Parts: sequence; structure tokens; C-alpha cells
Amino acid sequence: MQAIDYAKKASTSFALPEICLRIREMLDDHQSDGEDIGNLVSLDPSLTSKLLKLANSPLFRFRSQVDNIAKAVNILGGEALYNLVMAETAKDAFDSLSSEHMDLKRFWRQSLYTGLLAKHVAKLARIRGSERFFLLGLLHNLAELVITKESPELAASCIPQDHSVMPFELQKNILGFTYPQCSSTILQLWQLPTQISMTIMHIDDEEYAMGNKEVAIMHVASKVAYLLATNYSGKPEEAINPTIFASVDLDAELLVDAITFSNQEINQMMSIFSPY
Repeated sequence: MQAIDYAKKASTSFALPEICLRIREMLDDHQSDGEDIGNLVSLDPSLTSKLLKLANSPLFRFRSQVDNIAKAVNILGGEALYNLVMAETAKDAFDSLSSEHMDLKRFWRQSLYTGLLAKHVAKLARIRGSERFFLLGLLHNLAELVITKESPELAASCIPQDHSVMPFELQKNILGFTYPQCSSTILQLWQLPTQISMTIMHIDDEEYAMGNKEVAIMHVASKVAYLLATNYSGKPEEAINPTIFASVDLDAELLVDAITFSNQEINQMMSIFSPY
């Protein structure tokens, strides 16, 4: 099976909720404003409650509590609210696509670590809209769920036995594509913004990362997150090619700060997102 075949399976198994599509349409239609989006979200009390929980999580660290959607929209903006809705939707997608053959606790830790690391590095690097990096991290390995469910033996063979090889190297050799490349295809079928799907597409491409700051952040975050989630005994920051930092004007010290932050917050984020 090719990446597109697995992506079509995912699209058949799980469809984006109508509210995700509506919010995206409103954001792309410049006649709608934040209040319109807030009113739409407020029609769903369950979603509203979950979004407020996220808005008050370590993702944002606001000085005062965000206690209603109108305030969330005013503080975060429409795009950030959309990213939170998509992050919440990801939980349902993961549940729908999960398999008994999967180490779901490791999967959740890896995904959340990637999101936390990426958002924190982006924030320290003063990139606008840093909250979208959390969503990128959360979704980048989505295809692992799909492939494990559809082809468990192939997925098992893509799991490294030690840290001398990275997962994407095995994925490329065994499947002919990486999980992020397949995840990108799934997100395209779900009609997510191109900026999200294309960044995820190139996460494992070091050469591409050297010329694109956003991809570089995701590349670094995803690699370090895998090491953190699989109990790497060394210093994760030392596993990153220093040329990537230099080429996109990043600083390795930012990564050390992000690792410290993520280690402090991973358990709370697991309690919010994961049943494990």
C-alpha cells in the first residue's frame, strides 16, 4: 500500500466534525470575525468546556484564568482557537484509529512531547502563532495509528530496537515513505490548511529543514520527542545536527529550555489529552 491508500483508509474511518470545517471557512472568509467564531463554538457546551481547559493549560500560561470563549477569542485570536479545536478533535481521531497492536502510551507521550517542544522553541524564537506548532506536533505521527491498524506486522518492523537508528529511517526503507509524509496526506484529505500539511510532510528531511525555520523546529522537536518518549539515556539535544540550528538562525540553548519546560508539563498534558 502507498501513503495515499492508508490516508484514504483514515479518511473513511474518521471524518472531521462539521465545526472544524465551519471555523476554517469563517477564518478564510474575511467578513467573519472572532466574535462570530466564538458564537459558533459556544453552541457546543462540551467543546467549550474542553477548549477552556486547554486555554488554561501550560500551553499558554496566562496571568489570569480564561473563563469564557469570548475572552479566549479576544486573547488568542481565531486561528489559535481553530488550532485548539483541531487539537481537541485529534483526541477523537486517535481513539477512532487506535489499535490493540499499538503502544498508545508511548504514542501519546511522543506526540505531546513534540507539540510542547515545538511550541516552546517557536515561542522563544519569537515566531508568531506559536500555538500552531503544538498542533503540528500532535498530528505529525498520526499515520502510525493508521498503519498499525491496517498493517500491524509492517508497523512492528518499523519500530527501532535501539537508539542507533531513527524510526523514519526504517519507515522509509520498509514502507517507502515516512509516517509524517503519510500523515500529511491524511491532513490534506481532511482539508486542513496547506501550511500544516506541508510542514509535516518535510519533518524528516534534514536538507529541507536547513532552509525552512518552521520545518527545522518541527524536525528538531520530533526527533527529541521520540528520544524522550523512549527513555533515551543520553542528552537529546546532542542528537541534533548542529548545522540545522546554524542554518535557520536557531540556538541549541532554546532546545535545552524547551526540554526542561516539556519535562515539567508532560504529565499534566497527558492527563488532559490521554486516557493513559
